[in-house]
This record gives sequence, C-alpha cells and structure tokens, in this order.
Amino acid sequence: MRKFLVLLLLVAMTIPVAEARRRETPEEIERKTRHYQGWEKGVSLRASLIFYELDRTRIVGEKAVRTYTDQAKFGGNVMLHAGYFINNHWKVGAEIGAQIQYNHTVIPVYATAHYYYGTRKNCLFNFVNLGTNLLFDKGIRLGSNCAGGVGYRIQAPDSKYKYDIMVGYQATLFRPRPEMEGVFQYKESDVKRHEFNQGVFIGFTLTF
Repeated sequence: MRKFLVLLLLVAMTIPVAEARRRETPEEIERKTRHYQGWEKGVSLRASLIFYELDRTRIVGEKAVRTYTDQAKFGGNVMLHAGYFINNHWKVGAEIGAQIQYNHTVIPVYATAHYYYGTRKNCLFNFVNLGTNLLFDKGIRLGSNCAGGVGYRIQAPDSKYKYDIMVGYQATLFRPRPEMEGVFQYKESDVKRHEFNQGVFIGFTLTF
C-alpha cells in the first residue's frame, strides 16, 4: 500500500509538469528560441585561482634552472569582447582587456570561439580562448594565453541582453626580463626567463 501511495504521488507530481510543457504555445516557443546572427559585443569579468607556477631561467651555454611552485593565489581579468555568429551555434571573435594577478599585470589579446547547444536562448556552451599577452617591463614583452571551459547563457524571451556564467581553466606564459643585480660575466641578452602559470576561474559576461 505504501509503495502504491508513493507511486501515485510521483504520478501526481509529474502530470502538472508534463501538462505545462504541453501547453507551451508556438508563440511562447518562438520567443524562447534563439536566432543569433551578426555581431554581438560586451564585457567579461573573471576571478582566478592560480594553483601552479613554473619559473624557468636559462643562461646561454648553461643548463636551464627550473623552479616549480604549488600555490593558491588570486588574479582576475576584465575583458571587452566582440563576436560574430557564423550560424546559430558557432561564434568567433576577439577579446582585449587587463589581467591582474599577484606577480604581473598584462594586457591579454585573445581570439575566441564559442559553441552554443540546442536552439533555446537559455543554453549551455563551450568556449576556447587563444592569444598573447603584453607585459610592460622596460619595453613590451610578448607572452601567450590559452583558456577553455563551459558556460551557461541566460536570456529573457523579450530581452536583447544576454548573461553568461562560465567556469574554466587558463594557462599563461610570461616572458619577464631577468632579474640581474651585481656584476656578471654575461649580458642580459644572454639570459632568457619564462614564467608559466595554471589556474581555474569563474566568470560573468554581459552581452548585448
């Protein structure tokens, strides 16, 4: 008897949901269906947790010295972006902004690609960022950035504004000048230094 009552309760809870879905009119479906085309632009904010760092220094003619650090330090990005929809699923574009963290402040420049699933305005998507970063250290020092992850897009049926929540992974390579103090037998140009960071982030994007 108890099993029968539980089953009856589950059926009673399921029927209203199924009925609500069945009653969704074609007009309501159309309002909730996306028809993306052309350009969109916006601003993104990311908060990062950097959990790993590699510091590599090499002097010409000598073996490279590497230092690995497991850590938990914070950073973040503020980015402006613009993207073009090739079709209703694929968007390609670019981002530029500022990346601030415990050891460097750089200007990232990304090429981006997004893939949106399904046909509804509220949907999951995947994204990939790939590009460089500009570190100002007695001149401009070029590095590299790559990131990727998953997100969820929220858009009201009658609104042009879109809100994306993202989580992902980012790897960043910096090329700072070597730290040299005192008198050495080699020139600064003979010393190559690289820093490699890995981190995870959560982000929020407003697009219109």
